[in-house]
Amino acid sequence: MITKKYFLSAFLIWASTLSAQSSVTENQGRPYILVDKVYETHAKGRVVSKAEEYLGTPYGFGNKNSRQTDCSGFTQQVFKEFGVSLPRSAAEQAKIGSTVDINNLEIGDLLFYKTYKKEPSHVAIYAGDGQIIHASYKNKRVQYDAIDKAYYKKRFIYAKRLNIVDNNASGE
Repeated sequence: MITKKYFLSAFLIWASTLSAQSSVTENQGRPYILVDKVYETHAKGRVVSKAEEYLGTPYGFGNKNSRQTDCSGFTQQVFKEFGVSLPRSAAEQAKIGSTVDINNLEIGDLLFYKTYKKEPSHVAIYAGDGQIIHASYKNKRVQYDAIDKAYYKKRFIYAKRLNIVDNNASGE
């Protein structure tokens, strides 16, 4: 009986390793890694965990460090941990990834807003359950907000999905 359980466990680990193998494609001259959906979902959950490490960090326009950050600096720092090199501004970040319908959001998607200019000027990370995590200019800190808050609903432009890899998915 123990041998059957051991064999089944070993087989499942081996099978999951095979399904998590990735391939590299080119998108607009930039390499993106496509991965198995389960593996990618785990990575996206870790994006929110990483983003939560910044909760309460003071807002600083144009800053991107652990002491102060603005919205695009925040997303840039979070996604850097997952091998995704985002450009510096929200407008530049909005050019990356695949457009996603607001009704099909997944954890880790980037949401872009028009705040003080006609192009995207604010970016947030979708955290699931109708929540975004972002560096709020108004409240001067990284925080959660409801995606359906009137301010954000009125200014929402579109959402983008990035393909990310969790280098720590093995639990190391």
